[in-house]
Amino acid sequence: MKGIAFLLAVFFALCPVAGQAVFADGQGGEKDFSRSGLRLNIFSDSEMDFQLLRSFGADTGGGGAPGEILWAAREIGDGNPASWSKAFLSLAQRVEEDGRARLERGHDVSARESFLRAASYYRAAEYYGDPLSAETRQWGMKCRETFLKGMELSRWKVEAVFIPSGTGDDFFPGYMITRGKPGERRKTLLAQSGFDGTAEEMYFGIGKAALERGYSVLLFEGPGQAGKRRFHPDSTFISDLGPVVRTITDFAVKHPEVNPRQIALYGASFGGYFSLSGALGEPRLAALIVNSPLLDMQEYFHASMGQQTVDMFKKNDLTLEDLKNIPEGEIPLKYRFSMLNLTLRFGKESMRGVFDAFSYFRIPDERLKTLAMPALGLISAGEGTVPLAQAKKFAETAPKATLHVFERESGANAHCQLDNGPHSSAVALDWLDELLR
Repeated sequence: MKGIAFLLAVFFALCPVAGQAVFADGQGGEKDFSRSGLRLNIFSDSEMDFQLLRSFGADTGGGGAPGEILWAAREIGDGNPASWSKAFLSLAQRVEEDGRARLERGHDVSARESFLRAASYYRAAEYYGDPLSAETRQWGMKCRETFLKGMELSRWKVEAVFIPSGTGDDFFPGYMITRGKPGERRKTLLAQSGFDGTAEEMYFGIGKAALERGYSVLLFEGPGQAGKRRFHPDSTFISDLGPVVRTITDFAVKHPEVNPRQIALYGASFGGYFSLSGALGEPRLAALIVNSPLLDMQEYFHASMGQQTVDMFKKNDLTLEDLKNIPEGEIPLKYRFSMLNLTLRFGKESMRGVFDAFSYFRIPDERLKTLAMPALGLISAGEGTVPLAQAKKFAETAPKATLHVFERESGANAHCQLDNGPHSSAVALDWLDELLR
């Protein structure tokens, strides 16, 4: 552990506002990278402030209530992940119990609403949980449990699916959600989240909006993603999702409520990169929507963390074992959890290994030019010059690509438009409706 204290001191000096995730505002500030063009200013910690905005963003899909979220925020210490998880866990348990009590009295609609809000709050608790703790996984499983309880009381038909990956007992978890008469084939949206999002969160974002427009919806979790790691904690990210998307599409085309000629793929955040890499070479997809269009994850991550921080870790490595054995209280939990999440999700033994791995998560121009289906890229104007440049390159290079930039006055200023989900869904799904007519 020699030199660790010095290394971490430099890290804190270079990243004074870095948060739990790798996507906190980087050294370049809003000019190069930003999580959101809008701040709530409830927390001075920029990442925690963004995560609260993220929780508010689920409200329009039934995944929260502002009063409940604000009340929980009163119990959270600024920048303290343990207090965040404690506050949202308490809220989730309270709202789940409310749903159970209402269900016992025969109030199915009220119970459904409570269960779905509880699921969203369990996800929020999971986000800031210790990535090495079995307790964090339990909160994720409670998110699944309450989500399914709520959906079983909805007007949709929901099925928890475990799609075999083709390797041993491995599978991709997800939810197949349909509407209408059994066997009625409908246009279908396949959707996945990114670095730390979940399938449940995707329902509150794009899934419910698609169902209301007549789509069947398959929400799935790929390698390394949060919902996948609940079942397989050793699962790690892969740079080419082609085999995964082919497996998911194989499942979808065989489903009796899916029109095999009208299947679209949607990816959010890091899922924008995943879905784009997976769509290349998959001719059965009628369309692709990427929110955001990410082409070079090394460039993107470097912008989010700041080049000085990247250079420091390349020169002075910090290993996974170092992170596991750092005495409690020596560094703030948010920094330890952030670095643990990076090493664990990318399956690397050190921070240097993580930075080296970023270089493989890249889609070169020659591959992008082979994207055969119509594609829509979505990005908010306030996300910074690096994400915007990648989005514009996507639109200029992919043969049938269109780009929609959400200007600041649209009220969709955050990454993935988490601050204005209805507007984001309208842009994405109106484009898709017109394409599939």
